[in-house]
Amino acid sequence: MANKKGRPKKSINWPDKDFTSSDVKRLSSEKLSSGLIHIKIQEALQNQELMFVGKTSSKSKGRPRLIYRRIK
Repeated sequence: MANKKGRPKKSINWPDKDFTSSDVKRLSSEKLSSGLIHIKIQEALQNQELMFVGKTSSKSKGRPRLIYRRIK
């Protein structure tokens, strides 16, 4: 048997509550990059596993964070 080349696949378990990409990174048991999380979120949105809920908004500086929800 030959070994598969390339990086090993990583699966993401989506939280049951509303979440942001930083929540996924913080709650994951595996080491995940921000880029990988965003790619997986886009794939899950296209496959209708997740839905976009809204944006966080605060009066402080910084970009708004997108909030997602898992579709059951």
